[in-house]
Amino acid sequence: MKKILIIGHGYVGGYLYNKLKQKNDTTIVRREFFDYTNVKEIEKWLGREEWDYVVNCSGFTGRPNVDQGEREPELCFELNTFAPLRLSTICQTKNINYIHISSGCIYTNYDKQWEEDDEPNFGLFDKESSTYSKSKHAYELGSQHGLIIRVRMPFCDSLSERSYITKILKYNNLINLTNSKTYIPQLLDFIEHHINSGFEAKEKDIINFVHPNPLSTDKFTDIMKEYKLENDNWQWVQFQDLNCLANRSNCVMSVDKLKEKYEFNILDEETVVHAALNNITFNESG
Repeated sequence: MKKILIIGHGYVGGYLYNKLKQKNDTTIVRREFFDYTNVKEIEKWLGREEWDYVVNCSGFTGRPNVDQGEREPELCFELNTFAPLRLSTICQTKNINYIHISSGCIYTNYDKQWEEDDEPNFGLFDKESSTYSKSKHAYELGSQHGLIIRVRMPFCDSLSERSYITKILKYNNLINLTNSKTYIPQLLDFIEHHINSGFEAKEKDIINFVHPNPLSTDKFTDIMKEYKLENDNWQWVQFQDLNCLANRSNCVMSVDKLKEKYEFNILDEETVVHAALNNITFNESG
C-alpha cells in the first residue's frame, strides 16, 4: 500500500482519487485548502506525511475553454508553469515520486505521429500557439523531476461537464478534424499500474497517453448517434468561423513509448469510445 497525495479535485483528480483509494492510502486536496502556488504551503503539506507519490492533477484549463488563457495569461502561467515547477522541485528535494498530468496540445499538424522527444511546434516559442499551450510547454522545459503524462481531449463514462463527449453534445458548430484523445478510465488504470508495479517517477520522463487510430469528429459523432446521443443542431463549420481568441492544436500522437517502455495495453480509440458510450447509455437509462 502506497501513501499518495493527489493535488486538484477537478475532472481527472476526482476520478483518480476514487480509483487509487481502493488499494492505497490516498489523500486528495483542493486548491482552496492547499495553495500550491505558495512555497511554504507546499513544504507544510509535503512534510505532513511520508508520501510515496504526489500526483498533480491541478492547473489552468480555462472556462468555458482555453480562450480564457488569453484573458488571464499571468494566472495561466502561474498555475500551469511556475506553481507546478515549485511543487516538482520540492518533491525532488524530498525524494518523492512525482506524476504531473499535462497536455499534448503543444503539437499541431499531421506531418507525423508526434513522439515524446519531438520538439513542440505549438508551444512556448511559436507565435501562433495559445497561451495555454505555451504554459504547458514551458513547464516541460523547466521540469527536472517526475513523470509528465500528456493527455488530450479527455472523455469518460459519464456526461461530466469536462468530458469531450459532453462538450460535443453541447456544441452546435463542429469542426471535422482528427485528434488523439484520452479515455479517463484507461488513464486511471495506467497510473495505478505505474504505482503498484513499482515504477518510480523521479527521473524526468514524458509519456503520451492517448489512443491509437484516433477518430475524426464525424466518425466520433456517427458512433454517438448509434447510442442515441446527438444534437439536432449540429452543423459543420471551419475554425475561422468560430471567432476564437486562440488557435487550437490538431494532431495525432504516438503511443509507442507507452506500449514498449511501460508495457501498457492501450486500446484503440474506437474501442474505448464504444465502451464509454455503452456505459453512459446504461447509466442514463438506469
